[in-house]
Amino acid sequence: MKKVIFLNVGLLVILIYAWFSYSHRKTIINCEKAITDFSVLEVNCSSGYRCGSNLLIKFNAKQYYVGITTSQCKSFNPQTIKLFYDKECDEIFEQHDVTVRYIVWYFILYLCSCIWLFVIVKNRNASIRRLAK
Repeated sequence: MKKVIFLNVGLLVILIYAWFSYSHRKTIINCEKAITDFSVLEVNCSSGYRCGSNLLIKFNAKQYYVGITTSQCKSFNPQTIKLFYDKECDEIFEQHDVTVRYIVWYFILYLCSCIWLFVIVKNRNASIRRLAK
């Protein structure tokens, strides 16, 4: 039971982190302008699920890898891609990288762990009642 509680708390922490990360990036997109003074050093297109497409760019004398969608990679045009700089984390991200799907995924995992914990507690209480009789 301790393992399930630990898993439950861990998934809750991950869910909260994903939510704050989403909110932070959404605020950057809404409040700041996209960066324009970057140069593209390399374009890596991938159609597979595990290896996503990305760009190697140079911005402020530093190199960053930025994830992009496969459709953006196939018809690559640097003027159509909106990149944003996160000063706090020193990261660059693409506008379409900010999605709610990760929050939904972690919420579903957290909900499943809560149900699992509930079933374990219910079964444990039922076995304790049987032993008490």
